[in-house]
Amino acid sequence: MIEKGSLLGEEQFYDLLSFLVSSAYLMAQGEELEELYPSLRLIDAAKRLSNFALDSGGLDDESWVKNFSNKCEKGLELMEIDKAAFTEFLSDSTLMLAKEMKRREDI
Repeated sequence: MIEKGSLLGEEQFYDLLSFLVSSAYLMAQGEELEELYPSLRLIDAAKRLSNFALDSGGLDDESWVKNFSNKCEKGLELMEIDKAAFTEFLSDSTLMLAKEMKRREDI
């Protein structure tokens, strides 16, 4: 078990998560749908980072991160069955994260 707050600070977590998700989205914009593996890896990393943060117990509010991690899991499954839907998921997840970052800024 990771001691609370020892993995990353909360702001570091959101900064890194934002980088990973937006990178996946931007990479997909210049790729053919058959070549989405780098985006898949980045979203998988974002999901893993989210799960590490949840496991550490270091977040003040885990609800958004749990929801995001669940959406990442479903998004990863899309890659196998519907690459266009996976690309849409990348766009949606980028927007979802931007809204959360803005909400956190306004607190």
